[in-house]
Amino acid sequence: MNTPDILTPELINPLTYQSFKKLIDELVANNQTTGPEQTEERIGYTRLNQQRMKRVEKQFSINPNLLAALQQPRPEWHWVVLVESWCGDGAQQLPALAAIADAVPTIELTIILRDENPAWMDTCLTNGSRAIPKLICLNAETNERLFTWGPRPLAILEQVLHFKEENPNATKEEIGTLVHMLYAKDRSQSLQQDLLRLVLSAIPVAEEAEGGVL
Repeated sequence: MNTPDILTPELINPLTYQSFKKLIDELVANNQTTGPEQTEERIGYTRLNQQRMKRVEKQFSINPNLLAALQQPRPEWHWVVLVESWCGDGAQQLPALAAIADAVPTIELTIILRDENPAWMDTCLTNGSRAIPKLICLNAETNERLFTWGPRPLAILEQVLHFKEENPNATKEEIGTLVHMLYAKDRSQSLQQDLLRLVLSAIPVAEEAEGGVL
């Protein structure tokens, strides 16, 4: 694992999960979206994502192995998640991340909007792009970055890449339909498998830092 980075830029307009959901409700009521591009497409995605988040909340079940790993002794963690209301992948991941953090008292979850927080976003680009959602896990006391995850679970990403290879002329709409079908079948399990691997790799680092071993 790479040496953790120290990352302490200011959090612009930080949100809890509940306040983010309230923001989504207000945006939908006012026919708006987050970010500077107030297009009909993004406004429509925000409306769809409101329903997707509710569905994930109802279906989510925490992976017992992940919960056990997160309950191991370690310093407190701060999870910072970059997202926007129009982001379909964000709507599929955020309720699960919030439920996991809610189940583990030593994790604080903060949500920030990508376009309001470029200083954070530009530290975790995906192949040079500002793909979201992105989860940044920090040691809450030292601000050491322990791991970064996103924007999509590895198992789902691999299936989408395979589909694109097999269907080079697939439209954006066809790919989007596939992505959300995969999320519906997966029920947050691939996300949790990714997190389990990251958590298990990060905990020894966290324990060493707590014990003063550098």
